[in-house]
Amino acid sequence: MAAEIRRDIEGLRAVAVGVVVLYHAHFLGLRGGFIGVDVFFVVSGFLITSLLLREHAAGGRISLPRFYGRRVRRLLPASCLVVVGTVIAGNIWLEPLRLRDLGTDAVASGGFVANIVFAQRGTDYLQSALPPSALQHFWSLAVEEQFYVVWPALLALLLWRGSRATSRAAIGIATVSVASFAVCIWQTSTSQPWAFFGLHARAWELGAGALLAIAWPRVVALSPRLRGIGGWIGLAVIVMACFATSEAMAFPGVLALAPVIGTALVLASGDDATRGPVVVLRHGVMQWIGARSYSIYLWHWPALIIGEAALGGSLSVAERIALVAGSVVAADLSYRFVENPVRHSRHLATRNNLALGLGALLVVVSVGAGLLLRNKSIDLASDVVATTPTFVTSASVSVGTSVDSTVPVATGSTDVPPTTDSTTTLPAGPPPPVVSPTEPLAAVIEGVATEKVPKNLEPSLAGASGDKPIIYDDGCHLDAGSTEPGECVFGDTSSSFTVALFGDSHAAQWFNALDMIAKQRRWRLLSLTKLGCTPIEQITYNSTVGATYPQCEPWRANVKKRLAEERAAVVFISYSNRLQQVGVKQPFPDQVWLDGFAELIPELRAAGTEPVLITDTPYPGRDVPICLSNNVSSVRNCAFPREKGIRQSRLDTNIAAAANNGAQVLDVTNWMCTDKTCPVIVGNLLVYRDSNHITTKYAEWLVPLIDAAISPYVEGVRQRTSVS
Repeated sequence: MAAEIRRDIEGLRAVAVGVVVLYHAHFLGLRGGFIGVDVFFVVSGFLITSLLLREHAAGGRISLPRFYGRRVRRLLPASCLVVVGTVIAGNIWLEPLRLRDLGTDAVASGGFVANIVFAQRGTDYLQSALPPSALQHFWSLAVEEQFYVVWPALLALLLWRGSRATSRAAIGIATVSVASFAVCIWQTSTSQPWAFFGLHARAWELGAGALLAIAWPRVVALSPRLRGIGGWIGLAVIVMACFATSEAMAFPGVLALAPVIGTALVLASGDDATRGPVVVLRHGVMQWIGARSYSIYLWHWPALIIGEAALGGSLSVAERIALVAGSVVAADLSYRFVENPVRHSRHLATRNNLALGLGALLVVVSVGAGLLLRNKSIDLASDVVATTPTFVTSASVSVGTSVDSTVPVATGSTDVPPTTDSTTTLPAGPPPPVVSPTEPLAAVIEGVATEKVPKNLEPSLAGASGDKPIIYDDGCHLDAGSTEPGECVFGDTSSSFTVALFGDSHAAQWFNALDMIAKQRRWRLLSLTKLGCTPIEQITYNSTVGATYPQCEPWRANVKKRLAEERAAVVFISYSNRLQQVGVKQPFPDQVWLDGFAELIPELRAAGTEPVLITDTPYPGRDVPICLSNNVSSVRNCAFPREKGIRQSRLDTNIAAAANNGAQVLDVTNWMCTDKTCPVIVGNLLVYRDSNHITTKYAEWLVPLIDAAISPYVEGVRQRTSVS
């Protein structure tokens, strides 16, 4: 049986928390430092099972109240202190719009369900790009706490009576672990957030430690030299995994075997393998860190996240060092004055009901602090009332490569597109390859000078995240797992002339505008969009799914089939040009777009569908409503340089990829930015609902301009189609 105090385990805890902190603080290039949590899981499974086995061997039973009392004394005082401290610090330094989510996270952390909240949030594409929660690291604590709820009862049942109780327990735990591992592999490829955060997909790691505890009598029978060699191999595997693994990979899945096996080998080497890794792990510094590993883990993440908000942006190396050092000091203080006194209290140890009552009180305090923050009233606007922006003068759009060839853009309000019928007079000559506003809009130029968030902002900052096209709610904008486009027909549904919208969420953001135009122009509009999928034949990385996103390929095939079946005459294509490659989490190189459209556009045209590409919208680089909530009277702090929001080389490449293959292109950049700056509020309109999508209100405001730019071309296709 494992000893109660083991220097190798204390040192291993130091390794685990050390790599997690280095990873979170972006030191030493530890791209996979998050595997430190896997080390903790194996160690927890080993220690808890060893403890329960000792208790069963000594008295023939396992006392669940006594077990839960010990867990309360060990975990809840420090975690409650950190939750309350984070709520207070967040209330002082975090942007106001983040406080509601932090309050929700505090409630979830206090109630042992943080992992479920973060799994759900991670699978929501619109929320996955939000700044990380200051309590996000509590997901691993929730996994362990959920494990502690079921594990003692399961082990007690497996050990109940019979001469072969230990073997029965081993078989039962092995069965559960194998099933959990299988689920982990499957779900890593289908919904990585649930595989990462869920107990069901992590139980096998705790089970691996439990199996080692059951097998311990046989393990210690091996020679210390052999176990020592295995321990060094295990420690090397853990360290290598920290550098070889990254967020862009399919983790946990099969990749989690490395830290799990490595940890098991280090644990198996034990304290008595004098030439094993214990010679390093028993060092005084490692023992000091290991003893405080729980507190360090709890404090370091809120320090980094809230520190970044308090200091106003990305942290420098010196700032990160200072924040980590401060969190270690806080951890030492809470270890000495909170964690240890409660943990080793004889009064609580001999009065189990009192310990359980203390636990209930600490849960109430944590949850209560979260509820108070969640329901706090927040002022998100000034007293200024802004006017709805208008198109003061007629703007011009450059057509093709000749700046002299122009089409007048209609003026007017955003309520109704220009009233014209399907017999619009077309410019003479071939259809233009590129339509681009020659000058930024006057209202956009004025928007750069906006100082205060107006009282009548549309949508409001609080409602910005919900300002989405209806296709998000009716299932027409497909989620990660779906591949078959629904019967999503909009515009003039009785028309015989069909157009379509095809792409990812950056296409979906134009739906309202195109639907308004389609109704006015009597076009039948198909909605064919799906989150995070490129229109070209590429497999992308997507954090809401996993390291790869295989569902995009069948979806694209189904979209092309649908376009042919519906005889769509025109398809509007838009997409994020910052979608990422599998394995590296970097945007696709320019040549990939060039090659992809060289294949896609001729394929669509051969099937009788003319593509119209809408260029990508600028990227603010941060969540705009959150930024504005902290800058109600200094809006310009949230505006961003045009050169940052628009990668000009990438924009040029995407335009060329379409134009070179005879497709129409609508370049919208001058409707979003001046020649130097991209505003985030124009008149009383909020431009962005998050860090990269425009609001439907802003898209609808652009309807007259979009209509004047695309309708002559689309009506030309319509005339040619009707003649043929």
